[in-house]
Amino acid sequence: MNQPVNRVGDGWTIVVRKLTDGPNGIDQGNVIIKPKKGDRFIWVSITLRNDQGQARKFNFDRCDLDLGDNVVVPGVVTHDMSIGYLSDMNRAPELDAKESIERRVIFAYPQGQSPTRLRCEPMVFPLPQF
Repeated sequence: MNQPVNRVGDGWTIVVRKLTDGPNGIDQGNVIIKPKKGDRFIWVSITLRNDQGQARKFNFDRCDLDLGDNVVVPGVVTHDMSIGYLSDMNRAPELDAKESIERRVIFAYPQGQSPTRLRCEPMVFPLPQF
């Protein structure tokens, strides 16, 4: 998926700018994080905007990929930069009124299977098979 898709809900706008299967390493500067054996990384580049008139938090743990009857929540949330920086505030950033941020939301997902949708409650993005 390499074409932006917008969704609006609960006073937020989310734009999924890009979704990729891999790469299977996350460069955190002095360490590279890899998925466990049998998994791969699915990367989702997101722009998030607070459409409300006051500051509020968004928790990226409300985003998930479907996996049969289960869901997979993000393993890593980073700034949308070539080298990511992990921080607790990245998982639940506070955005001022009308403020936008860009993040990479990275999921560890089983090899050989593909999600059919990304959900960031209450917004749902159908995904192409890959």
